[in-house]
Amino acid sequence: MPNAEPLPQSSRFLQARHFPTAFWALLALTAAVRLIAVTRPLLGNFATKNVVYAMIARNLAEGRASLWYPMLDVLAGGERSWHMLEFPVSAYLTAGLWHVLGGSLDVWGRATAVAFSVASVALIFLLVRRRHGQTAAVGAALALALAPVSVIYGQSFMLEASLVFFTLGTFYALDRRLTSGHFGWLVAAGICLALLLLTKIYMLVVLLPLTVTVLRRSRSIMGSLLTLLVIGLATIPAAFWYAHALRTAVPDGPFSERVFYSVRDSAEVHAPPHPRLGSADFYRQVLDDLTGVVLTPVGFMLALAGFSDRRWRQYVAWLPAMLILVLALPLKFYEMNYYWMAVLPPLCILVGLGWQAIQRRLQPGRTATAVLLVAAVVLSFRYACKPAFVTPEEDRGVVAAARALRELTDANEPVVTMHGTAPDLLYYCDRRGWVVAADARDLDSLLADYRRRGARYVVVVGKGPPLPEPVGGGENFRIHRLPGP
Repeated sequence: MPNAEPLPQSSRFLQARHFPTAFWALLALTAAVRLIAVTRPLLGNFATKNVVYAMIARNLAEGRASLWYPMLDVLAGGERSWHMLEFPVSAYLTAGLWHVLGGSLDVWGRATAVAFSVASVALIFLLVRRRHGQTAAVGAALALALAPVSVIYGQSFMLEASLVFFTLGTFYALDRRLTSGHFGWLVAAGICLALLLLTKIYMLVVLLPLTVTVLRRSRSIMGSLLTLLVIGLATIPAAFWYAHALRTAVPDGPFSERVFYSVRDSAEVHAPPHPRLGSADFYRQVLDDLTGVVLTPVGFMLALAGFSDRRWRQYVAWLPAMLILVLALPLKFYEMNYYWMAVLPPLCILVGLGWQAIQRRLQPGRTATAVLLVAAVVLSFRYACKPAFVTPEEDRGVVAAARALRELTDANEPVVTMHGTAPDLLYYCDRRGWVVAADARDLDSLLADYRRRGARYVVVVGKGPPLPEPVGGGENFRIHRLPGP
């Protein structure tokens, strides 16, 4: 149509050249990998973290909790306890979706993480393409889509998938602001940063690369000051929330008995400098994680190749900020590999730069590219398959045990659960109560105390101590009546 008017910019943006087939294929791959076991119970790998956020979401959706006091079903001080560690943005989003649309809370929690993962892959593709071109964008997005930790926690009822999204959203919106000057992108960057810091306070480290980016790329002094002002304002919600959390959890304060865990507890455990930094095993574990569950050997080698491209210097502040984070929280990175999700975005960008460098210098053919892609997929599943998609044998009686206990108890009746030290069994019981380890000291005294507080039953999954004759049970679980006071 030679006389047709040119498309407006917003319409041209939707044309295929702006979103090539590879872009949509990457998003489809990201979703498909993470939806494999989306209906699986929240059991197995870091089940405690999963059910903590599921409890928080359920208590909010059912009207028992407020936004300011994330609530668990574990009793403390005679009431449901509070988890004053962070403001769980994505868990609250899940609560709203479940409350309005119904269905399985577990599935909604996993689906929320999948949605954040898909959106994150889209953002890293767009960000890297703007800076380095489409080849690097495909490499970076594929690295994020297939990184084993991204697969594992990109379908878990946890906050880490949203953490990656808010990080990339902040950097992408800031990049658009600095190139276009549009104020709307600055607002978007500020919102993403505020949500990022509310989700995890340790992400304050990104203020370093954000500030450096503004000072290096802003077109005017006034533009720099305005952008830095918005970045500063974005820290205010987190400042208010964490001040509130610290006040609530103050030792010997009026609410201290109700706090299950808090940012104050975390700060005391992980206060730097941590002795783990002096252990050679810590650095071995870091290297093992980077070459395994974080990037796989293929991704790690491509990330190293990324340093051959001078453009990696654009991330000269982002990468050290992530190093500061690892060194500030060595115990967390050593014991809980989901912390690598915070470090993943710049590592994946390095992978993209490495892939582009290989394309330019070696020009691998389709066969070599296909072999490398298959290797990346196989290695990703090698590290991600079991923790992401398999329920351990010892956890498979939890759902049936919880169902049987619900039939014996009223909705408001407290219960005692015994399945390791995790509250996963208590969550599936959908009751308030206590979690007791089978090898707890003074177990008889504990159970007697809980009986006086109203509990009639203790449900045990797996091996447990000698208890009165069970009143119910099934495969790998038993329900015992507690002796009367």
